[in-house]
Amino acid sequence: MSRLLRAELARARARPAVWVVAGLVLLGVLGLVVTAWWETRPPSTTERAEARVAYEAAAADWRETGDEQLRACRDAQRSLPPGDPGAYDCALLEPVPERFLPLRPGLWQLLEERVETTGTVLALGALLVGASLVAAEFASGAVATWLTFAPRRGHVFASKVAAAVLVSVPVVVAAFVVLAGLLAAVAHLRGVETFPPGVPETAWTDVLGRAGRWAVVAVGAALLGAGLGFALRHVGAVLGVVVWWAAAVESALRLVWPAAGWLPLSVNLAAWTWGSSGYGVPACRPDPAAPGLEVCEEVWHVVGAGQGAAVAGTLVVLALVLGLVSFRRRDVP
Repeated sequence: MSRLLRAELARARARPAVWVVAGLVLLGVLGLVVTAWWETRPPSTTERAEARVAYEAAAADWRETGDEQLRACRDAQRSLPPGDPGAYDCALLEPVPERFLPLRPGLWQLLEERVETTGTVLALGALLVGASLVAAEFASGAVATWLTFAPRRGHVFASKVAAAVLVSVPVVVAAFVVLAGLLAAVAHLRGVETFPPGVPETAWTDVLGRAGRWAVVAVGAALLGAGLGFALRHVGAVLGVVVWWAAAVESALRLVWPAAGWLPLSVNLAAWTWGSSGYGVPACRPDPAAPGLEVCEEVWHVVGAGQGAAVAGTLVVLALVLGLVSFRRRDVP
């Protein structure tokens, strides 16, 4: 089994498609870094002039009404119970020049906004890697040749699936490391703060946790691609199933059957990566004020992280089982 796995990894390294997908993923990460560089650009001369005019107007108003505003704010704050989320530092009411400049996101915000996009790109890339590593060998006839040297199909199946995962993991890790490193460099060069006001330093754990969960999603996507590759034996067919799922389940199903809103992967992956998600189901009843008409309201159903992981994991397991049964039962040309 270990010899089979080493051979599969060597074959994977020799496949141009794997390197193309990895390159496209890293190119997408670089695109996100470029947008971060643009968002953190210093204010232009025109923006600084406009900010100065706005600040001077606010400062003039503060000189006239500042005491009254502070008194009203402090009276309102004293009426709040301890620990109320509406608590506010009244000293922040006084205008300062920096507040009138265009807002530039800090490092934490840059990362937080890009984790989901990076994870989505990685999941799609891992799906393609898993499908191409398996289906391309069926298309070329290499699987039939390989079975003459390793006739135990279960071992061949396991080695190819494991190779798809082991090839995807370094790409996932490299993408997140490159993203974090380059965004840190952007924040340093642009001179922006690490955390915006009001965000605790423990927020790093939330970002790292979401990145880790997206890494798990990418591994699951590699397994899904490999399973579909064994079942369908052609990359084009795998992509066709993905497009069908996106059109039928992710889009149309929620319109035709709203109660099945728990099934789309977008809902379940959001629940897994964010901790919870949800979907709305319209509930209608006769309108007592207008006979023959109905009054409808949307009832929100929550999907937890556990349910999201269970639904997505079930789809991956079904694809793997389908691929294994197909590989063991069907002839290999």
